[in-house]
Amino acid sequence: MGGIPITVTALYLVAAAVALTVAWLRGHPSRRPPNDPRQRAIRRTTRWRWVGVAVGATLGVAVAAADPLDLGALLAAPVFGICVLVGVLIGEASVAPPGGPTRTAALEVRTVRDYLPRRMSRAVAVAAVGLLALLVVTSANSGPDDAGNPGRALKLRCPPTTAEEHGPWPGAFYSVPLAVVVLLGLVVAYVVLRNIVRRPRPGGTPDLIAVDDASRRRTARAVTGAVGILVGLPLAGVAATASWALLSTACGPAWGRPVGWFLLVAWPVVIALTVWWTTAVLVPKRATAAGVAS
Repeated sequence: MGGIPITVTALYLVAAAVALTVAWLRGHPSRRPPNDPRQRAIRRTTRWRWVGVAVGATLGVAVAAADPLDLGALLAAPVFGICVLVGVLIGEASVAPPGGPTRTAALEVRTVRDYLPRRMSRAVAVAAVGLLALLVVTSANSGPDDAGNPGRALKLRCPPTTAEEHGPWPGAFYSVPLAVVVLLGLVVAYVVLRNIVRRPRPGGTPDLIAVDDASRRRTARAVTGAVGILVGLPLAGVAATASWALLSTACGPAWGRPVGWFLLVAWPVVIALTVWWTTAVLVPKRATAAGVAS
C-alpha cells in the first residue's frame, strides 16, 4: 500500500522493542526446583508458545516479502498470531493429566471468562469490531486500480464531470483475504481457550489449584495478546492507508475527511495497544501461588 504498511510495521517494531526491553528488565522470575511439579505444565506450555513465536516470525517475514502489492505485509501479523496460537494449543494438549494410584477431582465449573484478562480482552474485542467495520466501509467504496486489480483503488465522482482515483486503497483486494485469515485465527483462539479451561488439574490441594489457575490465566493472557496482534497490526495498517487516501481527495463524500482525520489519530493508538498485546505474548506475567504476578 504505497509503503505505508512498512512505515506502520517499522514504528510498531521500534515501540515493541522498547516495551519488551522494559518489561524484561522489570521481571524477576522466581527460582523453583527444576522438578517442582507445580511448574511442569508452565514450562511445557511456555516452550511450545516460543516455538509458535519462532515459526510465526519466520512465516510472517516470508509472507510479507512474497507479495509486491503489500498484501503479504498486511497478512504477516495474522500469520504470526495464528502460529503463536497453534503453539499454545499444542502446549496445552501436551500437558499430561494427573496420574498415580490415587486421583482426586474437584467439583467445579470453569469457563473461559474466568481466565481472560478483562481489560485486555475488551480492548482486543473493540479492535476486532473496528477492523471489521473499517473493512466493510473500505470494501464498499473500492474499485479496480489502473492494472485492473479489483478493489484496490478509491473511486470518487467529482461533479459535474470529473472523477478521482486514489490507490492503493484497502478495498476488497486486501479486505477479503485479510478477513479470511483473521476469522481463521479467531476460531483457533477459541479452540485454544477451550483447551485451557478443560485441561485437567495437576492435583487437588489448594496450593496446586492456585498455581494451576494462575498458569491458566497466564496462558489465556498470551492467547489474548496473540489475538490482539492478529487484529491490531492490520487495523493500524488499514487505518493509516485509508486516512492517507481520504485526506488526499479534492472531492468525495461528506464523511470522507472527518473519517480520514479520525483514522489518522486512531492508528498510532492501535500501534500502542498492539505493543501492549505483544508484551503479553513475549513477556508474560509469572504464575505464582498467589495468582499472576508481574
